[in-house]
Amino acid sequence: MTVKLNVVLDHNNDVFREILINTENTLEDLHKAIVSAFALKPEEMAAFYLTNEEWEQGEEIPLIAMEPSSREMQNISVNDIFQNTEKLLYVNDFLTLWRFMIEVEEIDEIKEVEEAEVVLSFGKMPDEAPTVQFISDEESYSEDEDVYGDTLDEFNEFENYEDY
Repeated sequence: MTVKLNVVLDHNNDVFREILINTENTLEDLHKAIVSAFALKPEEMAAFYLTNEEWEQGEEIPLIAMEPSSREMQNISVNDIFQNTEKLLYVNDFLTLWRFMIEVEEIDEIKEVEEAEVVLSFGKMPDEAPTVQFISDEESYSEDEDVYGDTLDEFNEFENYEDY
């Protein structure tokens, strides 16, 4: 059985690949297929992340587990993951943060492939990964306040020590 996956680069430019892979292949095999399809550096660390319908990042599945109890790519099949979800995030190179959104396009219960293959390629990989912005829902503090909301004077000292 095979699954056709849409793998879309999270970038301003439209860059995506459709990858066909056997469901009994591991996530490590899928990782290698993505690295090859997008001409990424194979020596970089990477991880898949479970996600929900809104693409919110969930549990990490790293290439190499740093903790003995953690799951890692080589021990999880593509079928194990896509039985419970149709979406997955993939991050390659934690310094530049190439981020991809993966979604199931089609499952074929009859077809088999020797190894993962790119069946559709669109767009050229940009030279640099996009800048990732981390946005907080909380209001930021002003320049005249410290992180605890205390008012500071022009010397970055508390204006009133008697309150403390």
